[in-house]
Amino acid sequence: HMHRVAAATFAPRPPAVHPASPRGGRGRLACALRSTSKNMPLSSSVDCDTAPAGATRRSFALHHPSSHAALVAQGMDVRVIHMVRHAQGTHNVEVDGIGLKHPVNHDARLTDFGKNQCHAFSQSEPCVKITPGVELVVTSPLTRCCETALLCFPSLVMKDTVPFVAHASVRETVNFRCDAHREKTVLAAEFDRIAFDVDGTNVSNEDSLWQRYEDIVNSSGDTLNRGQNSKHDTALQRATDDSATRRTASDKSDHRESCDLVSVADRGRDFFAWLGTRSEKTIAVSSHSAFLRCLFSWGHVGGVRDAPPQYLDHVSGRFDEKDNSNPVVTYGDDLEFEAFMRNDWANCELRTFLVVC
Repeated sequence: HMHRVAAATFAPRPPAVHPASPRGGRGRLACALRSTSKNMPLSSSVDCDTAPAGATRRSFALHHPSSHAALVAQGMDVRVIHMVRHAQGTHNVEVDGIGLKHPVNHDARLTDFGKNQCHAFSQSEPCVKITPGVELVVTSPLTRCCETALLCFPSLVMKDTVPFVAHASVRETVNFRCDAHREKTVLAAEFDRIAFDVDGTNVSNEDSLWQRYEDIVNSSGDTLNRGQNSKHDTALQRATDDSATRRTASDKSDHRESCDLVSVADRGRDFFAWLGTRSEKTIAVSSHSAFLRCLFSWGHVGGVRDAPPQYLDHVSGRFDEKDNSNPVVTYGDDLEFEAFMRNDWANCELRTFLVVC
């Protein structure tokens, strides 16, 4: 029953139309409009059964929802994931020159259109079908995802037995002011249905991850805010000592964590590992486009679409060089499902998949 419900989120869709900006907000409700298509271009994946795997970088097996019964019969520890990209945020639309890089979009909120997307989503057939089975809702701690989670699943908000949990691992790549979250105490006061202090979710009060990258971007190479980890210090020094990649305080348009995708990939691993410690089997997740692009494509042929040069390696990630490129997820031989999952996400789009924890 569960895998049939999950599979119902896959339906025929029109050809994908990619936005001019990697985070452009598309003006349509996209839930239940994604499917595997025989006409979709396919890309090969790394054979992770034979690839050398480091001790700290596990690859998690992803499967189409139709495989649920077979995997459970094999004794696999399976989670059903209903992944939703947040609805349209103020950073997704540019008004009078104010876009995703503008300070006014710090921890961007949903637009009125985005809230309407969430309402339409909550009334849609796919959402109505999956909601009764959801046992846990996880959201990025950024405001637009918190709003999306609460507005897309209103019946679960009223259900005390379903936890809503903020998890830092599924936050957006840390690049612009829209990607920094407000103080955790402020978020917890506004979104009191969401727990921001659950073990293993790593939501810092003053957004230490944003500050870590800001320290690098704003440094001239002479002054760094150093931590206690000598390897971390070495990464910071390497990033700032190279004159070709040195960033100054006035250079605010450059990417930060998107130039350190190995660390973003590690966040994805941490999230799946955390899910494996939870008892819930069916989880809804509210996350972000650039994070999802990395999560589903890292380590695969063709790499992460639109990725900038990777000059900030291992700033927040691990320092085991031998398994940097291990995929976060594998797709077995299902190339069509791989192509589907690696495609870009529209605002308020739902996709369902299985992960073996």
